[in-house]
Amino acid sequence: MGDNNYSENCKIYRNPAGAVPAGSYVDINISFNSDGGHAAAMNDIEDIFDIVRIADDEHCPENIKNVYFIAVYNDSSTEFCTMGKKGESFDFAYDFKVSKGLYFYHFEVEYQNGERDYYYKNIKLLNFDDSMQKWQITVYDRDFETPDRFKGGIMYHIFVDRFAKSSSWKPEIRDGFYMHESVSETPFYNQGQQGTDVYGGSLTGIIEKLDYLKELNVDIIYLNPIFEGNSNHKYDTANYEKIDGMFGDDEIFDELIKEAGKRDIKIILDGVFNHTGDDSVYFNRHGRYDSLGAYQSRESKYYGWYTFKDWENNRDDYECWWGNKNEPCIKKDEPVFRAYICGINGIIEKWLKRGAAGYRLDVVDELSERMVKGIRKAVKETSPDSIILGEVWEDASNKIAYGQRRHYLEGSQLDSAMNYPLKDAVINYLRTGNSHVMQEVMDMLVTNYPKQSLDCLMNILGTHDTMRILTALGADGFTEDKEAMSRSALSPEERANGIFKLKAAALMQMTLPGIPSIYYGDEAGMEGYSDPFNRRFFPWDNIDTDLHDFYRKICAIRKDNRNIFADGEYKLVREGDGVFCYKREKDGDEIYVCVNLSESGYNLSYNDMQKGAFSSLLNGESVTGVNAKSFDIFKVKKE
Repeated sequence: MGDNNYSENCKIYRNPAGAVPAGSYVDINISFNSDGGHAAAMNDIEDIFDIVRIADDEHCPENIKNVYFIAVYNDSSTEFCTMGKKGESFDFAYDFKVSKGLYFYHFEVEYQNGERDYYYKNIKLLNFDDSMQKWQITVYDRDFETPDRFKGGIMYHIFVDRFAKSSSWKPEIRDGFYMHESVSETPFYNQGQQGTDVYGGSLTGIIEKLDYLKELNVDIIYLNPIFEGNSNHKYDTANYEKIDGMFGDDEIFDELIKEAGKRDIKIILDGVFNHTGDDSVYFNRHGRYDSLGAYQSRESKYYGWYTFKDWENNRDDYECWWGNKNEPCIKKDEPVFRAYICGINGIIEKWLKRGAAGYRLDVVDELSERMVKGIRKAVKETSPDSIILGEVWEDASNKIAYGQRRHYLEGSQLDSAMNYPLKDAVINYLRTGNSHVMQEVMDMLVTNYPKQSLDCLMNILGTHDTMRILTALGADGFTEDKEAMSRSALSPEERANGIFKLKAAALMQMTLPGIPSIYYGDEAGMEGYSDPFNRRFFPWDNIDTDLHDFYRKICAIRKDNRNIFADGEYKLVREGDGVFCYKREKDGDEIYVCVNLSESGYNLSYNDMQKGAFSSLLNGESVTGVNAKSFDIFKVKKE
């Protein structure tokens, strides 16, 4: 791959190259080379160059009769247009006006003999195949905006029970829970027990650690659910209106908002609106609450929220989240529930008015579009500069969930999403040294996501749902046996390898477009497989100081250069041979980030400047590139 292949070439074949506001004109181009029938069209330019069929006399560019641009709009209507030829060259163009939604397009080439070639995103075929991947144009509302105050920030993700205890708060431990005697004990992992053990972390504990977070330059905290629930994770909401007694109460929540605000830290809540707990004021399967729950009576005001298959004869047969009877699902688009959450004086409004700065929406793909739009309306009308992020594990711009295309990033639903594609690409690159997937994912994000969503992406390396990033990067192999997971620890060699890779991953996380989200304890060197081993208690007495110091350094670099990292342009500089190098650029300022996993050094050039053109932000030294098996972040020296 050549330098800047994406950033320099993509606008040649589509301009504008990325997502565009409704009403824009998009210029589409395709070019043919007379020496072999090559064709190029944005994006993945050089991949297309590599996949060609040797032209015969009938299929050479000179014998092209027509070139067609075919675009499917919102999975329904199709635009089939003849492209215009540019003079005597073998370049063809089509300019068209776009409406809000998604366009997926490809090209068809008709020759004088009537035969055709078909050009899709990464391949040329001799026969039409509608299943092949096409290019995408995302078109969003012209007035779509995302809150600037989050851009360039640093997020810290806290699983409340496992972060920090406080001697000034005594958790309310209800029947069925087990309190660990030591925070070093392994979480319960046997089926039936998982979710019932607690360590005593609380909102008060978080308050007492705010200075620790401020030293990391954290300015956003994302909390896993804090509302009453009968598990340690609280995704089985029992009462949306009440802080769980394990964690605190309304007054302590207010204190958290106040103390965080003093340190310019914003609090984002977890919105769990697809299901509730069976042990809740709404369902009340176990009769714990004084309310008349849906499980108890068809006369309950909550009965219409849930789907029972035969309440009279078998009320235990109800729709629940992934078969988990502890979490009965809310009917899709149930109007009373929607009003309870999104309406005037609803749940969204209540907690925003108490000082929350936004929501991360759990399993957003399982909510109806009307529900997500209702949440956005409630959030933006109550607190316009609050943020809405969605849990999406794939490309959020074109997600299909339950057979329905979703339109999360077009202006009426989410501000942005969790960036699982980036997490997976970083892990793949750092484990294999193959940077091509990394490049492909970045091209996808930059091309498919509106810029305002790109800058608000929740860039994760791990979460409460995934393996600890240090384990994911350092382990030579993995096991699926829970007992083995519970005893698992990286060897000294694996840990050293994992920490090197984690530093590289964290550097990328802090400098790529979006908002980096540190899962609590990653900066301290925590290990572990996925749930529950990724949810151990924070090791306050055993922090990996070397790793922690590195996090402090790169977080400080991000803060010092927030102007660039908030919304600066991303451009690929070099990809291949173990190297992944890119720059962020704004108002003439440039920062380069290079990760080199190869066995040889990699040198940069900047307008043919000689040695000393770059200054490392990690150590302040003048540099010209990166050594083998190393990484660095450079700023261009000004004359």
